Amino acid sequence: MTDTDDLLVGTYRCPVCGHRDVTELGMEQGSANISCSYCDTPLEVSSRGPDSVRFAVQVAGQPTAR
Repeated sequence: MTDTDDLLVGTYRCPVCGHRDVTELGMEQGSANISCSYCDTPLEVSSRGPDSVRFAVQVAGQPTAR
């Protein structure tokens, strides 16, 4: 079981379709590549800091692995 203190949970808005969703990042991760759950655009999300509930997001340069 993962300790919840090791996870950052936050929201992001897809810059392509505007869909808002929630994801988790490990505290040690700077960023993660995910796909928008609505339009399947590859995205790179990153934490804005441990006190923020919103993640920074941009379209990823590389497609996400499936």
